[in-house]
Amino acid sequence: MDLKGLNIGSFGPEDWTEAGLVAAVVDRICCVRGGQLHEVARRRSLVLTLCVHEGRLYDGGRYAQIYDTVTDTKVADRPDWVLSLCSYQGALYDAGNYLRVHETLTGREVAARPGTIHTLCPFGDALYDGGNYPAIYETLNGREVGRRHEEVLALVTHEEGLFDGGGDGRIYETLTGQEIATREDSVLTLCAYEGLLYDGSSGGLIFETLAHRKVADRDFPVTALCSHRGRLYDGGPYGFIYETLDGRMVVGGIKAVTAMVTVPPDLFQALWSRTQHLR
Repeated sequence: MDLKGLNIGSFGPEDWTEAGLVAAVVDRICCVRGGQLHEVARRRSLVLTLCVHEGRLYDGGRYAQIYDTVTDTKVADRPDWVLSLCSYQGALYDAGNYLRVHETLTGREVAARPGTIHTLCPFGDALYDGGNYPAIYETLNGREVGRRHEEVLALVTHEEGLFDGGGDGRIYETLTGQEIATREDSVLTLCAYEGLLYDGSSGGLIFETLAHRKVADRDFPVTALCSHRGRLYDGGPYGFIYETLDGRMVVGGIKAVTAMVTVPPDLFQALWSRTQHLR
């Protein structure tokens, strides 16, 4: 991420690496800077998903609502937990325990599923969803593109393919159905970074997926992987955010990390300004 145009103010060189990284820690949404978390907003329950859409950050979670994070404005109510937010072709979409996919800002229902929808992901010219049905669908036309043994918990675009992982510990190239890796525990998160694919599991392991190479071992489940400014980060209920590949602790002594996202400089500045007003 280029920091050109970001008014970094009192940022020292040691702060530049994380500038632009935002983490959800239990019920708080925070800027990561200089080895600390700086609170942007707080919700009444767990924050489970973060998404940048058209220059704005949105959050959703167990509080069954979706917010424009910077303005702290509620943009949608849902009947149950919001588990996934996704920006696709100029629209923001949400899904969760309410068995529906909505176009968030209009409230229009675009799909219904027979179970919880865990994940949304764009690939090519289509939007895809996965959950505990357990299947993967092309969301807007309802076409089933894959069926799995257990729930689908993660979808990610990597290079020229779409990949999925889930409760059975297996990772697939979604549209071909080819199994590319097997883990001993549930695959909770997938992340494309520097031309490679990585996965994190409920057993606390992080692998370079296609090479089957273990790169990190945490004490608790890995719930978030994030590629940011040429580095890979991970977090979970183990009380730390790590720079994954060199094991450097970025932030310590915190509660569970439930989501992470990288944001552009102007959006980070708006979020950072909000942290200063909350001090």
